[in-house]
Amino acid sequence: MLRSLIVLAFALAPAAFVPGCTATTPELELKRPLVLTPVDDPRGALQRVVAAVRADPQAGLDVGEVPLVGDGQGPAVHETFVTGPEKHVLEDYIRTHPELAPPAGHAFGYERLRDDGRTYWRMHCVEAGGLALRKLGSALLSQDAEGRQRIRVRLLSEDVGRLASLTAAQVGRRLAVVQDDEVLMAPVMREPLTGGELEITLGAVTTSAEARVMLDHLLGR
Repeated sequence: MLRSLIVLAFALAPAAFVPGCTATTPELELKRPLVLTPVDDPRGALQRVVAAVRADPQAGLDVGEVPLVGDGQGPAVHETFVTGPEKHVLEDYIRTHPELAPPAGHAFGYERLRDDGRTYWRMHCVEAGGLALRKLGSALLSQDAEGRQRIRVRLLSEDVGRLASLTAAQVGRRLAVVQDDEVLMAPVMREPLTGGELEITLGAVTTSAEARVMLDHLLGR
């Protein structure tokens, strides 16, 4: 996808109480699954794209670099990646350069980000497959202490253990939250998520109205 939350929109209606029965909360069925999958580039697919963009000043793309803070077990690592002004610009570049396609078992995903008032898209290489969530217990809009927009997701009980195992295996590495080929976020995991909840940070969203649109899109409404 952690501090007190201010619920802005989308509250599930409580289930009716029936004497002798336990009240339940209805599940949210997603039209498009929400997939949690490792960010992984074992064959250097992204670095080939980086090299191609650096050699092609007409590409209309940029190369960025950020430090990656891992688990503290090794030297500092810097990530180098490709960014574009729009998602389709990145997609078009890969489509017209088939030699840069990701390896089997992997796919490129695209994350919308905002920095210093500028919105752009970053390319990731992720594993195909992963933990596919087709139903959720709940999804609520929230803000953190700095007013940043988030979606707080509660998983169904049958997915809680799978989330804990996946996040435990990814400690010190990035885990992407993907819907279709759009990466909603790709944080470095600091610890396993064992409580069955996930907060999706909306990095390019600045208003509650935009966040509500993102929630509706996630739920297919």
